[in-house]
Amino acid sequence: GASQSAVSVKIKKLEDRLGNTLLSRSPRSVRLTSFGARFLNDARSLIDLHDSVTARISGPSVQKRLRCGISDHAAGGNLPAIIAALSKALPEHRLHVAVGYSDTLYTDFKAGLFSAVMVRSEDVEGTGRVAFEENLVWTASREFAWKAGAALPLVALSETCALRRLAEGTLKDAGISYEDAFTGTGVGAIQAAVSAGLGIACLDRRNIPAGCREVGDLFQLPVLPKTKMTLFCREDDIASAILGAFRDHL
Repeated sequence: GASQSAVSVKIKKLEDRLGNTLLSRSPRSVRLTSFGARFLNDARSLIDLHDSVTARISGPSVQKRLRCGISDHAAGGNLPAIIAALSKALPEHRLHVAVGYSDTLYTDFKAGLFSAVMVRSEDVEGTGRVAFEENLVWTASREFAWKAGAALPLVALSETCALRRLAEGTLKDAGISYEDAFTGTGVGAIQAAVSAGLGIACLDRRNIPAGCREVGDLFQLPVLPKTKMTLFCREDDIASAILGAFRDHL
C-alpha cells in the first residue's frame, strides 16, 4: 500500500544501516545484489519466525508464506487451476507464486528466495523430483502454410528461453533455416501468435492451442527431444502437494 517513492526511501535507509547495497539498478531493470539476496533470505527467515511465534500465541489462523516459482512452460494455460488446487491442498500456507524462466527460478531457489520451484530439468544443474515428461511438438494453425526451402517462421519466447534454444538447435542440426516471426514474453502470447497464423512454434503437446495442430510430419520437420519438468522443494509435504496439483491438472 506504500508509494514507490516511500519504498525507495525505506530501502535507502535500510542500505545505509546495513552499510551495503541491496539492489542493483539499471535503466531497464532492478535486481538484487549478491548481498541483497543473502539479506532477503535472512529477512524472510525472521518474518517466518515472527509468524510462527504469533501462530503459537494466537492460534493457527496465521498462515505461513509459501514462495513458489513455476516455469511458464510447466503450467501454461492450466496455471489458475494448479494454483487453486495447491491453495486447497495447503490451507495453512499463503501462496506467493512467480512465473519465469527455469534457469532464473532455479538460481533464486538456491539463493533461498523460493521454497519450491518447478523447472525444466535440462535447464538446471541438480537433481530434483521428476514431476512429468514433456512431449514437444511443432505446432501451427490449421490454415498455416509453409513451403519447404523457405525460412521457417519461428514463434518463440526471447533468446533467454532454453526451449527456444532447443528449437533453434534442432532446426540448425537439420539444416533448416528460420527467421523470427514473433517473439513473446509468455506461453499465452506464443499460443495467441500461433493461433493467428504467424508461424510455427515448439510447444509441449498439452499446450497446443485450440484450432491448431501438430505439423512436424506435415512439413517434414525434425523430431524434437522429450524433456522433463522437475520439482525442487525443501519440504516433503509441500512437495507432495505441488506434485499432486500438477498431475491432477495436466
